[in-house]
Amino acid sequence: MHVFAVFASIVLVVSLAYFLIMQNNPGLQSPSFSSGGIVETSRAAIIDGIGLSKPNFSFIQGVKETLEKAKMSVDVYEGEDVTIDRLMRIGGYGLLILRLHSAVDSKYGFLYFFSAERFNETAYEARFDQYVRITGAVREGVTFDGEHYFALRADLLGCLNDGGLRGSTVILMGCNGTNSDHAINRLFERGVKAIIAWDGFVDPDYTDEVTFELLRAVYDEGLSYKEAVQRISPDPKWRSRLVYLANPNA
Repeated sequence: MHVFAVFASIVLVVSLAYFLIMQNNPGLQSPSFSSGGIVETSRAAIIDGIGLSKPNFSFIQGVKETLEKAKMSVDVYEGEDVTIDRLMRIGGYGLLILRLHSAVDSKYGFLYFFSAERFNETAYEARFDQYVRITGAVREGVTFDGEHYFALRADLLGCLNDGGLRGSTVILMGCNGTNSDHAINRLFERGVKAIIAWDGFVDPDYTDEVTFELLRAVYDEGLSYKEAVQRISPDPKWRSRLVYLANPNA
């Protein structure tokens, strides 16, 4: 198990070998998934793990109101409810908004989503032993504030919900969401319709601001996601851009 660090939504991978719990030779394999059914386009979920340490109630409320005005039902998972189990079981939503810390492992190129679940070394093997053979499935993530969380390999999002992402649009609000070909390819293979993500670091306040702007452009003004993304300016500090990626097989 590797330890890596993230500060707010600004990602810095530090490649520390803290504990290594991988068996056999490391690889890029994912577990196999069957096709399953399609999601309900009228359902949306906001998964707010960052809300545990950096809540933004006006963002959550504004997004919820915007989507509900467009006749969508909205579920909000926030704080300590954003566990590894929740991330692995999520599915059935036409729109998934992930307000999560994220980081890319420089060794294997895996993207990771931080849960809001505090890391517990003693409980690790008991809880995740069945996933040990999946290279780096669950790891310890440490923020620069010294907070330790369980982190999930991004392509395992919704993996316990058969077909639960088939047709979903996924908005990744953390950093470097486009910087793992492995994660993007695997999510597309599992039927994700589109991914909207940053191509580098992003300020946490800015990603809140423009995600709300993006959703209003789509649901209030009637723009497509691709058109709405094209209106978003780069992060003023990091110059990162928001990118729209469509599933080429959709």
